[in-house]
Amino acid sequence: MTFVSLVKSSDPSKAVSDAVQLAGGLKVSGDVLIKPNLGCARPSGSGLVTNVDVICAIVKMVAGQGARPLVGDLSVLGWDARKVLDAKSIKRIEEAGGELVDWSANHIEIEPPGSRVLKKVSIARPALEVDAIINVPVLKHHFLMHLSGSIENLFGLVEPSFRSRVHVLGLDEPLVDLYEFLRPRIVMNVMDATYIAQSVRPAGPYYGPTEAKSVYKADMVMACKDAVALDAVAANVIRIDPMDVEVVRIAHDRGLGDINPMTVGNARKASLKIKSSLIGKVLPYLDDVLTSQRFNPIAHPFAKRLYGKDVVSLKEARREMDSIDPSRIGVVGECMRCGHCVDACPTSNIKLNGKPTFGRDCIKCFICVEVCPNGVLAILRK
Repeated sequence: MTFVSLVKSSDPSKAVSDAVQLAGGLKVSGDVLIKPNLGCARPSGSGLVTNVDVICAIVKMVAGQGARPLVGDLSVLGWDARKVLDAKSIKRIEEAGGELVDWSANHIEIEPPGSRVLKKVSIARPALEVDAIINVPVLKHHFLMHLSGSIENLFGLVEPSFRSRVHVLGLDEPLVDLYEFLRPRIVMNVMDATYIAQSVRPAGPYYGPTEAKSVYKADMVMACKDAVALDAVAANVIRIDPMDVEVVRIAHDRGLGDINPMTVGNARKASLKIKSSLIGKVLPYLDDVLTSQRFNPIAHPFAKRLYGKDVVSLKEARREMDSIDPSRIGVVGECMRCGHCVDACPTSNIKLNGKPTFGRDCIKCFICVEVCPNGVLAILRK
């Protein structure tokens, strides 16, 4: 049975602690990436970014177990990532024991095995190198997806210049591909619902829920190890049918999560009717036009003019997804059996059997080649 906790408290730290405990507890070690939603330069309490009180509570929880809490996100295009957190918030996170990670210039292209649409993606390198990920989204209405939750929050790990490809490929299915790849590394999803933004609309030169007409103070935190289950319950909280949220439906159909979990906690019956703006009702249909094979050739020039040159056509995006690198890793020297490649492989795809042997889960990040101290491993091009 999957449990989703919903805890209401005026003390965010207590709400986080109780919610995580009710969701099965947290046990971590090594480097832990705490991934909040810091998509735009808006303060805590705006309902648009993860509350810094929630972030600090998780940082303390991780540090208290002797692990190293790393905090990072990358804002949507049009916002300066360095200005998303003000100096006060940065100081509070650091005082709690957290270390801010800037991956704005630290991405690596991978080929997630088994992906349906997102056959390759440029992703934040720390997400592959840490021992665990704690996903910390904020609950809000999303003008394209109905709900901005746990699965959508992982979009912040994708290199900004690559995000337009994800959008034009349909957004929902590629995000589920990304979640399926990262799922084994995510040990807990903690959703900030202390403040819930309503009538959220886009602002700036690219997609991004960066404005809200009003904010409801809910004083609630939700948690679950299953991101699909958490998003399904979050949808119910704001009175949306979970099956109307495409990422939830697709992930459920793939068997990646439970959409009928058991809810626990003092706020398990929470419910809020979200007010949607007119533009919020219209934009999903415009997005369907942009991602349609039939209408994209007509819509793309307008989208490019509106959102900038980074917007690629559907044809270009699909061509790029199909142009998979045929290279592979080979052993070209005498292995000293140091084991660095085994430890560094994010998919545990390498075994030492006299010499390194490779399984079928190589994502072509080539980190093993970089860490090999004697140059035994090499990238072999076809």
